[in-house]
Amino acid sequence: MQGESIEKLVLGEILQSRAESHRDETFLEFRNGTLSFGQVDEESNRVAQGLSFAGVRAGHHVAVMLPNCPEIVFVIFALARLGAVAVPVNVAYRGELLWQLLAGSDCSTLIIDEQYADRLPGTPAALPDLRRVVVRADGLPPDRAGSGGEHPPRDRGWQQLRLSGLLVHGAARPAHRARFSDLLAIMHTSGSTGPSKGALVPHALALTCAQDVFDFVNPGGGRIYCPLPLFHAAGLWDGVLSALLSGGSIAVVERFSVSRFWDDVRHFDAKVAISVFSMLPILLNQAPTARDKDHPLEVFYTGKSTLDAKLHERFGVRSVEAYTSTEAGVPLASPFGHWRTGSCGQVNGRRFEAAVVDECDHLLPPGVPGELVLRPKQPYVLTGGYYKRFDATAHAFRNMWFHTGDRVRQDGDGYFYFMDRMSDGIRRCGENISAFDIELEVNTHPAVQECAAIAVPSELEEHEVKLTVVLRQGASLTHEQLLAHCLEKLPKFMVPRYLEFAAALPRTPTDKVAKHELRAAGARGITASTWDRQRPGFVPVPRAQAGAPV
Repeated sequence: MQGESIEKLVLGEILQSRAESHRDETFLEFRNGTLSFGQVDEESNRVAQGLSFAGVRAGHHVAVMLPNCPEIVFVIFALARLGAVAVPVNVAYRGELLWQLLAGSDCSTLIIDEQYADRLPGTPAALPDLRRVVVRADGLPPDRAGSGGEHPPRDRGWQQLRLSGLLVHGAARPAHRARFSDLLAIMHTSGSTGPSKGALVPHALALTCAQDVFDFVNPGGGRIYCPLPLFHAAGLWDGVLSALLSGGSIAVVERFSVSRFWDDVRHFDAKVAISVFSMLPILLNQAPTARDKDHPLEVFYTGKSTLDAKLHERFGVRSVEAYTSTEAGVPLASPFGHWRTGSCGQVNGRRFEAAVVDECDHLLPPGVPGELVLRPKQPYVLTGGYYKRFDATAHAFRNMWFHTGDRVRQDGDGYFYFMDRMSDGIRRCGENISAFDIELEVNTHPAVQECAAIAVPSELEEHEVKLTVVLRQGASLTHEQLLAHCLEKLPKFMVPRYLEFAAALPRTPTDKVAKHELRAAGARGITASTWDRQRPGFVPVPRAQAGAPV
């Protein structure tokens, strides 16, 4: 990379540099084959030339609705080389949610997999700015002898093209030269507290995030295993771009599968797994086998390390926690090997300042919980705001700090501990309760797949706790048995009053639990299926008996 610091480079130049220095070395692995740095570089140029022929220009917003496949990587690099702005779209989106994202992001082009194409509206009136739709059709021939890749018309009013048909215009590198401050993408946040917002992401933010993941989590450059979607920052930046910067490789699979996880790790010889916290209790809840430590995996890179001891004892793997976000990359982390269980690390001092503040933005001393706020020390390593959401941008950047919306505490040594989203806070019996702490203990029950705790109104003051639980397939559990488990594992003031079983939890576009939907259900979170342990006539299991078999 010619001695330049990562903060001054752009995505296309780094791929070119790697293609020159590691041309024939493996970069991407999928179930059906591998791609070298040189191949990814060439295919990205082909896609860039084809999109340019179709009319995509620097500054255009291009929605990308593709599953985990080689083409999503080619497209992201191609758009970066053209100076266009990628708008990754969750492949679960449909209907009004999809149309609003496309319209709200001012997308003029949509690159979509054929299996999702029927989700587009029947007429172009719903998406007046959309000019062209480029369809990826898995298994179709490259058709490089064609004249432009026209897709059979479907009377939608847009120019319709086939992605494979655009690969006929050569593999020359586009002439556009991007800057590290240029907008690379509009990445939509999880929307766990409401509608998702499009964070403005310059090249510098995505690349410094990837560099920091490499430095803090994978300094040896071991092969990465990624079962997360590449339309999300964790899969794309922490996974693909981190492997690019390290000169290593990444194995990408279609989705997380508990039954295939360890076989995949062995097959790909992976040293690091990019994961979300909900994956870890699912893996721990599986029946032990003789091969639990027969694998090459060394590190789970996740959002929470509270299960580190259990993971290390059973699987011989460490759980590395850092604080990451779409808006700020990796502002908190620990040097490799210097982790504290439950802590997301110290401030990433080369990039950020960090503090804990109260509701009036006064600094709080160590040990006192408050909101995490950040300031960048380098240009463009923080989001420039939320696209067309001036109110949300102003609110987040008030008083010269970026407000994360997350409640944390800091110890005397400068280590930060994530507690919960500010909106997830529960106050009961004069105590502040972390929803995460409740969920952590409930997830230890062998019948529980996942759960979510929320605050619901109390007849008195403060809150009551409601817990929504999804059971593992084939498992059974009564409200009384679940309550007994809570009485055994939790302090009295944290034991939920309300319990509810559900087939699934509502999810955000980035697969987090959409707690705002749980709070909005029924009468302020209480539905016809909610079980109340304070209902007349119910006698709870005494604490002394709560640990009995259920």
